[in-house]
Amino acid sequence: MNGNRKSSLGLGLLLIALVALGGCSGLKRSDFTLLTRSSDQQIHVAQQQWLVQQGQQEYTLEVIVERSADHWRWIMLSQLGQRVATVESLNGQVQIERHQSHAAMQWLPELLQAWQFSYWPLADLQTADPRWQFVERDGRREASFSGILRASIEYQQITDRANPWQGSLGYVTREFSLRIHSQPLN
Repeated sequence: MNGNRKSSLGLGLLLIALVALGGCSGLKRSDFTLLTRSSDQQIHVAQQQWLVQQGQQEYTLEVIVERSADHWRWIMLSQLGQRVATVESLNGQVQIERHQSHAAMQWLPELLQAWQFSYWPLADLQTADPRWQFVERDGRREASFSGILRASIEYQQITDRANPWQGSLGYVTREFSLRIHSQPLN
């Protein structure tokens, strides 16, 4: 009976370890609280072309973005200029209005996170969630979750790093990549 008890205990510990390891392999979409405010008081309005790559699949979107200190909005268009979605922060909440089906919509939470990781002031990101750490150096921003690198943003084609709204950047995770070319409209 003592051998069975040890065997059961060993099996139980193995199952707990497998569940714990499985939980570390991927983050839930809700692991980063999306920001509805920014400490940057300047209003930014830009036309952006997005190239989303996930495995062998590639999606292109045209996105008109607007961000002020207490509000932001996306108007997402397909390659044909048809509105795919309107996404905005209203009264501290993120609101999504889907207008038509598009393959990239399955990545909407990740795209929102990528956009904020790329364009929000570093100080805002660092205070949003203590489990996330952000560092910036040599034209690159890195986002780590509990010490594990989750995303890397390259600002190599941004001529004025103080203004990432002009030029191109690349956002890379294990799951997908996003290339954004941005042209200010204001």
